[in-house]
Amino acid sequence: MRRLPKAFGLMLLGLVFLLACPATPAAAAAPAPGDDVCATEQLAKAQVTASVRLDHDGQDYSMAESVFVVKVPTSWKRASNLLLNGDTEPYRAAMRCLFRDPATTVPYRDSEWRYRAPKISLDKAWVVVEYRASTWVNDLSERDFGPWRIEAGKRFWTLRLIHPRALAGSWWKEVEVDLGERAARSVSPAPAAGSAGLLTWTQTKAGHRPPEVRLLLQPPAAKAMAARWSTYPWYIYSAFAWMTWDFAVFAMLLATLWQLRRDAVSSLPTPAEEAARRNLLLWAWLLFAVMLAYALDDNLLNHLRQTLGSGDFWSQNRISIHLLLSTAMGGLMCLFGKPRLVATVSVLLSGTYITAVALTPETFALPQRFALDWESDPEGVDRLAATGGAYWLALACAALAFIWLVGVVSCALRLWRSFATPPAATSPGRFPHSVLGLLALFALFLPAAGLWAAENNWERISWLSTQKSDWDYGHRHTYDLFWDLAWFASDLPDWLGFTIWWWTTPIALLAVLRARSAAPHATVSAPSRTEWLVLRVFFVIGVAPVMGWYGGTPVPLISLFVFWLTLSGLLALGRWRSVLAQELVPGVPLLSVVKDGDRQRLIGSARRQRELHAQLRRLEQGQGDKERAAIERTLDRLHRWTPPHATHPHTRVPLPDSVRPVELALAWGPRATWLGNAGRAAFFASLFGLPATAVLFWADQVKGVLWADMFSARFGLAGFVEYVISQQIVWACAGFTLGALWRVLPGRRGPVRALGLSLTCALPVLVDRLGNVAFGQAVGTSTLWASLLLLVLSLSGVAMDVDTFRSEKHYWPTRAGLLLSLYQLRTASVQIAFFVAQVVALLSIWQQVRTGASPSPGPQPPEQMRGGGGSP
Repeated sequence: MRRLPKAFGLMLLGLVFLLACPATPAAAAAPAPGDDVCATEQLAKAQVTASVRLDHDGQDYSMAESVFVVKVPTSWKRASNLLLNGDTEPYRAAMRCLFRDPATTVPYRDSEWRYRAPKISLDKAWVVVEYRASTWVNDLSERDFGPWRIEAGKRFWTLRLIHPRALAGSWWKEVEVDLGERAARSVSPAPAAGSAGLLTWTQTKAGHRPPEVRLLLQPPAAKAMAARWSTYPWYIYSAFAWMTWDFAVFAMLLATLWQLRRDAVSSLPTPAEEAARRNLLLWAWLLFAVMLAYALDDNLLNHLRQTLGSGDFWSQNRISIHLLLSTAMGGLMCLFGKPRLVATVSVLLSGTYITAVALTPETFALPQRFALDWESDPEGVDRLAATGGAYWLALACAALAFIWLVGVVSCALRLWRSFATPPAATSPGRFPHSVLGLLALFALFLPAAGLWAAENNWERISWLSTQKSDWDYGHRHTYDLFWDLAWFASDLPDWLGFTIWWWTTPIALLAVLRARSAAPHATVSAPSRTEWLVLRVFFVIGVAPVMGWYGGTPVPLISLFVFWLTLSGLLALGRWRSVLAQELVPGVPLLSVVKDGDRQRLIGSARRQRELHAQLRRLEQGQGDKERAAIERTLDRLHRWTPPHATHPHTRVPLPDSVRPVELALAWGPRATWLGNAGRAAFFASLFGLPATAVLFWADQVKGVLWADMFSARFGLAGFVEYVISQQIVWACAGFTLGALWRVLPGRRGPVRALGLSLTCALPVLVDRLGNVAFGQAVGTSTLWASLLLLVLSLSGVAMDVDTFRSEKHYWPTRAGLLLSLYQLRTASVQIAFFVAQVVALLSIWQQVRTGASPSPGPQPPEQMRGGGGSP
């Protein structure tokens, strides 16, 4: 067996270290409230400036940013400690004097986010400390950040200056409040200068008390509503609103199944067709049940707790319920996937262990009903650390992750293999034991990475804690990590549930298409009307961006409706304007006449046509009239359709005026069947999508402070892998749809066909962007994604055109020369016109990558872009 990667080994060691951390460090006496540990008299010479800026526009939630600068004399007894490492207690003690109340035993802030550690600089006789902090007002609660406090109400918010006690006698030179171009409803005391949205309080000399600044604010209605929708009971309605998209797609799947049953390829469906359709039906119901459970579990349990008064049963057994419910959902997926015997036994053992932990936690040295409280029961925290009960809970989390991973892999394999003829009778979701081992290792990695993220969050919250001198620090630390681990069972389906929606459902639809195309009497030249419906649902689930979050209110059906309407209009236009839809004779479109056996004649005619056109361009005007006439007669003959198998009246029939042999060959595509074209386009899109995925990964996960934020998310590290795989699936699904509809899309060249399909995704993005601008919200990277999709599909369309004439590759030194010959681009003006769409896309991508604003650190808003095209 290979050795474990070093990073993974370190992660497992980190899990052991975090769970083994002592409940209570060496305790020391906390400073009494009357002790002057900060030498307040020496801080009377300090100079203070404080400012806060509220940003409403261009944000999903109102954001407040604080800049607090304290200039202390070097004669202060703790001044030199400010230059020490941030992990040292003297440094924290000095910082607590400047930014907290040193008598406070719990200096923790979970609502405050910092760009970086406070900046320290020396200025002659002064030590200057610049402390930047920010917060998002994403719920109705009290939020402390820097020296400020925001109390958010339903419609009005209160902003207050909370000055540290040690700086009460310092010189507060200036206090500035930027309200984001919105006037306050009340202000006290009266400011010294400024305007309606920018207020300033100044003190010309030392010796005065800090101003007791207090403002009553009325934020924009959209921001107030967004904060309100994060509280009970509004977030329950929000969950149901998001589920309208799930209901709509589920209805599409049922309608597709009904149409598949009505319109079988042959009178007696093949076993592969039956297996693929049955798998799609079972998977649709199973996945809908899983989605329903994970979307409503937390919300419904909390609703029951609120409506049943004390709600002792629901509130005291939430962790056990989550463990059992998530295990049941994962077990259902394994039951559908039918992995091999060893995997099945492993899943059963894992489920039995999780059930035992959930029902009898005391047996595993865990608190009864997972109830742990560091304030009222510190002995329980000590007992948990001494007995190692958290190890058993971590093992239960890993077992739960293992069940879900086995279920996802086995389901995907069963769906993929269902197109075989005859379909596998037993164990269709089997996979090698080596894969089972990798899944087990990844299952161990998930809770370990989650605990690492929890530890990073703890460091952010408790960065000014007294730690060794704070008797309750260890208790609260252990309590925080334990509860983060306890909620793993609730958060795992939230993260993985929607991911498997667009990882596996397109596979089920693809299996249906492959089974139908392999059936006797199947239409291989172009998709039938039933297969068009399957492809539409495939494109919706695999690619379509599902957006629509305005002012805290989800309305995803808007983007879904725009997408479906645009795609339907594109297909209707293709039935009228595509090359192969042109009629050879009245009532007989080219698609019904051209066969794959005509490929060689098409390629030869197209090549001859290009050669003759090249000769015409070389003839000088007014010269060679006889030669020109001969060339034109040859072109006229080439413009007549005479397939070898044709009979009257389809012999020697002129092609439509807008169709030449080159266009006819390009419209047919590089493969014999429409499904072959789909697979070829999916390959090209996956290849060209690799750099596009890298660009999106940088914009969504790395740019600015995003990279650091990902290490504070429970599934941040695992999300890196999930993000890359998901984006590649998006490009592959988009390319597959392009190739499947290649012969029915409007346009004579591949990039033009790709442009039409890209517009079906670009229009919902445009509608969503207009909504975001109207509500003053963040635009995000949806425009960047749409631009990259256009680029990936356009390059895939070019590659399909070149691949159609692959038999001519050895005649050209480069593929670019073949491409120029196919498209007959000779003059600079024509070349510029042809590539203008690509240049616009590239400029859009570059503009967003170069100057796009990086999201500010802090709690990110709810998922606003779901589905194949989204980046969270």
